[in-house]
Amino acid sequence: METGYTVFVVDDDKTTRLLLGSSLGKAYVVEAFDSAESCLDRLAHKQPNLFLLDVGLPGMDGYELCRTIKALPESRSIPVVFISGHDDLDAVMAGYDAGGEDYVVKPVDTVILQHKIENLRRIEEDKKLLLGQVKDTDDLATLVLANLDEYAVLIKFLRSLNECGTIQETVEAILRSLAAFHLEGAVQIRLRNFEKTFSKAGENWPLEIAVIKHIRSLDRIFEFRTHCAYNFEHITILVTNMSVADADLCGRIRDHLAIAAEAADARLVALQSFTDNASMRDEIRYLLLAVGQTVESYRQKYDEARYRGSVFTTRILDDLLAAFAHLGMSSEQEEEILEMVKDRSNKLIDIYDIAGESQATLGELSQKLAGILAATETRATSDAGSGSGRGLSLA
Repeated sequence: METGYTVFVVDDDKTTRLLLGSSLGKAYVVEAFDSAESCLDRLAHKQPNLFLLDVGLPGMDGYELCRTIKALPESRSIPVVFISGHDDLDAVMAGYDAGGEDYVVKPVDTVILQHKIENLRRIEEDKKLLLGQVKDTDDLATLVLANLDEYAVLIKFLRSLNECGTIQETVEAILRSLAAFHLEGAVQIRLRNFEKTFSKAGENWPLEIAVIKHIRSLDRIFEFRTHCAYNFEHITILVTNMSVADADLCGRIRDHLAIAAEAADARLVALQSFTDNASMRDEIRYLLLAVGQTVESYRQKYDEARYRGSVFTTRILDDLLAAFAHLGMSSEQEEEILEMVKDRSNKLIDIYDIAGESQATLGELSQKLAGILAATETRATSDAGSGSGRGLSLA
C-alpha cells in the first residue's frame, strides 16, 4: 500500500533496480536511477524521504553522491542507506565518513531492508520532535561552558557524574562534555539485559551501532583517522571529529576522555549494583510475606487437627461406653479401659504435634530476613543521600 513516502534508488545494475522497485513499491513511492548524475538532476525538482545508493556507481560513486547530497541545504537531513558488496570496517567507515545513516550488503534481503527503512523513518519522526529540545540544550551548554578550559570541562563532568542516578543522565553528561570539547560522536551503554546507543541525533542510529560493533572489542583507545573510540566493559564512547591536525590538543582531549570514560564505566557499575540490591529487597519482602502466610496456615491447620482429634477421641469413648453395656464388664474394668484409650489417643496426637516447633523455626527465619532487609534499606538510604540512590532507569 503506497504511503507517499518516497525512496530514490540509485544503482547501475538494472536487475537490482527492478528488484528494489518491485519489493519496495508496494509500501513506498520508488524512483530508480542508473547514475548519480541522473539522480541529482531529479533532486533539483523533487526531494525524497530516503536514498538507497549503490557504492560502486559509474562516474560519481555512491560515497561522493552522498557527500553531495549532504552538502545541499535542502537534502542534508535526508537519510542515506548504502548498498555494497563489501562488509568490512573500511567500507563501513567510508559510509560513515560520507554521512550515511545505514549500510546494506548485497545480495539485498528486501525484508530486512524494509525493516531498516521503517526504523529510519521512525527515527526521523522522533528527531523532529526532539529538535526544539536539543536546540535549547545546546544553547544552554554553550552559554555555561563557553569560558571553561579543558580541565574545567573534565572536572565539571566528574562532579556531575556523581549526581547521575540514571543511564539517561549519565549519557547526557557525557554528550555535554563532548560538546564542550567541540566534539561529536555517540555513546553505547552495555549492561545486563540492556544495550543502547545514544548520540545528539537520537537513539540507536544503525550506522553508529555498526561502527561501534566493529571497534568495541579492539584496543581500550582505538584511533582511525578523525575517529577515536574509548572501550570499557560497560561503555564505548565514539568521537567522529577528533582534532588530529593539532597533535597536542588531540593528545590532551584523548587523555581527558579516557578518564571520563573510565569514570562513567564505574558509575554504570554502581547503578547496576543499586538496581540489583533493590531487586533483592523486593525478593526479601516477598519471602517475608510468604513466611508469614505459611506460619498462619500452619497455625490454622494445627488448631483444626487438634479439634478433629478431640472430636474423634470423644466419639471413640462414646462408642466404647455403648459397647460396655453388652459386654457385662465391671465398673472398674470399664473405667480402666476408658482411661487407657484417652491416654493413647492424647499421645498419638502429641506425636504429630510439630506446629509449635515449625512456627518457631519460621519465625526465626522471618526475623533474619527482616534484619537483612533493614540493613539493605539503610544502605540504600545512605546511597540516596550521596546522589546514587535513584536507581537504574531511563527516566
